[in-house]
Order: sequence, then C-alpha cells, then structure tokens
Amino acid sequence: MMTGDISVFWDESENTVKCKLPITSPTSKVRVKRKGLEPVATRQVKLCEDDYIEWQISYGEVKKLSEFGEILALAYKNGIVKKDDINEVKKEFENTKTFEELYKISREETGKDYHKFKVLYEKTPILRYEFDDGHYIDIVLRHKQRAVGYQAMVYIYIPIDKVEPKNLVGRRANPRERVVWTPKKEHILGLLKAFLIASKDHRNDMIKIIEKITQS
Repeated sequence: MMTGDISVFWDESENTVKCKLPITSPTSKVRVKRKGLEPVATRQVKLCEDDYIEWQISYGEVKKLSEFGEILALAYKNGIVKKDDINEVKKEFENTKTFEELYKISREETGKDYHKFKVLYEKTPILRYEFDDGHYIDIVLRHKQRAVGYQAMVYIYIPIDKVEPKNLVGRRANPRERVVWTPKKEHILGLLKAFLIASKDHRNDMIKIIEKITQS
C-alpha cells in the first residue's frame, strides 16, 4: 500500500517486506540527514557514508493500516515475526509508564546574553533504541501544534548503505528518486517496542492493531 510517496509491499521473489522511500522530498516524512543531524539536499550534494535516511514512521489505524501497521501485518502473515514474538514484546511494555508520562520538554538559562537578550536552551528528551547493524530508533517529544501538552514521535534511522540501490554513496540523487529498505525482524520488533512505550495513545492503538493482525 502507498502513503504519499511511501509504499510498503511483500516481495514474493525474496520472501520479505520491502519499503519504498523517497529521498528527494525534504518536506515529506522521509529525509536524508548527515550523521542523523543535518538535512542533506540530496539533489545538490553527493551522498556519503555518514548519511542516514530519517523516516518519521506512523502506523495508520485499525481499519486502515499504513507504514508500520502494514509492515507488522505483512511480517506476521508471512512468518517473519511470530505470535509469541509479538506477545512477548506486548507483555514487556503494556503496563510500563510511557515516555510521554515520564518526560517533558524543559528550558534552562545559561547565564549568558546576546545584545541584552538572555540565551536559553530548550532541552528535548529523546529515547534511542540502537541496533547492531547501524540502524536506530528515536522517540522524540514535541509540543503539540494544535493542543496543550506533548506528543511523542517515532523515527527510524536507516544507514544509506543499507538500502537499494547500492550505488548511492558518492553521487547526487536522481529526480524523484526512491530507495528500497528491507526491515529485518529485529527492526520490526524494535519499532513495536517504540510505539508501545511512546505514549498511551500509541500503545492503545498498537494493542488494537496487534489484536486485529493476530486474530485475522
């Protein structure tokens, strides 16, 4: 299924889940960042080994799965993750305090000024889950744009050399170029953990999605 320029599908020839991601649309949910920090203008700058694809990943809703919801459903349907795998993760996280409950954004004074303006730093908490192959997940707390309070957002960071085509390093991206990422079992279970711990809303949604997937 496709969400904007992002698509998730099952590859029959390789028996695995594939995700097709855009790398030339900086306003989309997918961006390329150098060392995971600085955005890269991929049509103007040659890609390098330190570049990561940052994907602000979502899951849709029970009636219409998207992105991670589709990944999980396809992985379960085709045996990449088992019911016991999912239930083990669910059991570990379903009764823990969530990231949104335990952390908040804060501001600190530095004691410095710039032309009589006080210099302050805003500290944003991040939970990071690292994998052995260079991938990592960040759960980031943000101010809600249209309401009071905070919201947790989940990002997966994919090393540029872990996607297809393999010739990205050393060249600029082609117009409207998309790459293909193959999530492994550990990436899928790591993202499941991230959504279960991010917030109560994420957890409740994910539990409903798990029930739908495993009972269908």
